Parts: sequence; C-alpha cells; structure tokens
Amino acid sequence: MKLNIIFLLIGLVLTVVSKMMQFVFKSKIGDIIVIPAAIFFVLAILFSISKYSDLLKQENGIYQMVIIAFFACLAVVSFQVMMILLIGHHNKIGWVLIIPFVISVGIFIKKWISTFS
Repeated sequence: MKLNIIFLLIGLVLTVVSKMMQFVFKSKIGDIIVIPAAIFFVLAILFSISKYSDLLKQENGIYQMVIIAFFACLAVVSFQVMMILLIGHHNKIGWVLIIPFVISVGIFIKKWISTFS
C-alpha cells in the first residue's frame, strides 16, 4: 500500500473519531484530535506528489522531505489552532497564531521552490 494512502486513511479515522467526540459525546478532546488528523492529511497530499516522493531516491532527499513536511504541517497546525480559538472558543488571542502561520507558509514556499527548481 502506498504511503499517501496510509496517511489518508489515518487522517480519515482521526477525523471521524474527532467528530464523534465533539458531537456525540460533547467532549473537547475532539478539538485536539483534529490536529493530528490535519497533519496526516498534509502528509497524504505531500506524498501524493511524485516530485516529493522522488526525493527518497536522492542522497540528501530525506532531509529535504523532513524540512518541507515540517513547515507544511506547522502552517496547517497554526491555522487549525487559530480557527479553533477564534471560531470555536471566540477567543481573540487566536489572531496571534497568524504570525507562525505566515512565517511557516513562507518558509515552505521558499524551500519548495529551492528544492524543485
């Protein structure tokens, strides 16, 4: 089974568990379970891109993969937590997380361009 499919299935299972915890059991743990689900979805998307998967065959490729995945996941987690705070809990402190979101998106784009150009 391909790695992106495994990441996708794990993300789907975590999402279903999260929604069950949120809506059926009225538990706040569902908010937390959404974060690793988002990370697995990001990894599924990255590994479905053939250029990214081909980095495994290069000498320094795993290091490049880790850096790219780290900043992609950091951007998604920052955005996810920001939305949980702003929309779910009506807490304005969530706006602070726009800073790591923008920084990590910028680093991700820079790293992506420098790796694949």
